[in-house]
Amino acid sequence: MGGYGAIRFAMKYPEVFGSVYGLHPVGTGSGLKIMLALPNWTILENAKTLSDVRADGYSTIFTGIFQAFLPNVHKPPLYIDLAAHKNGDDLVIDSKLAGRVRDNFFLESLIPQYAENMKSLRGFRFDWARSDPNQDHVYSNQAFTHKLNEFGIAHEAEEYNGTWGEQYWGEEGRISTEVLPFFQRHLVFERNDNGRR
Repeated sequence: MGGYGAIRFAMKYPEVFGSVYGLHPVGTGSGLKIMLALPNWTILENAKTLSDVRADGYSTIFTGIFQAFLPNVHKPPLYIDLAAHKNGDDLVIDSKLAGRVRDNFFLESLIPQYAENMKSLRGFRFDWARSDPNQDHVYSNQAFTHKLNEFGIAHEAEEYNGTWGEQYWGEEGRISTEVLPFFQRHLVFERNDNGRR
């Protein structure tokens, strides 16, 4: 989520972050799978403690997402509204709650609100690995770059040959060969007339 957080902060606070590089961000938009089909709804519906959720990776992730975007202090122990539930084998999605998550979590959904902020960035780049085991990340990043283009937001986007977390470190890793040179080109260390660096 570090790449996601970097882009989200730059979207909201371009006066602080003049350039941003999102290293393999997730949460950029819809994937190939229905997002709400990923958590284990039986675990979420029957959890007696937060520890019960930790038995499943997706359920843990989505509990955090729901705590951020669907909080409900009157529903212990998770303190969230559930955006879906299971009815037998069927997944029943609450459209209103699903819309709240989508509109406030996905970076692609925030583009219209923050397009002018993003246009003011000196540099904006993100990348993702073509062979990420979770192909939702590949699909959503491809869609994200297209949506940025639709709003005329200058950026660089690269799908590189590899898997998630591969090729980051070392002299030939992406931190050395891509991230640091990007910031060398785009960071400014003196204040301009607006007080921005």
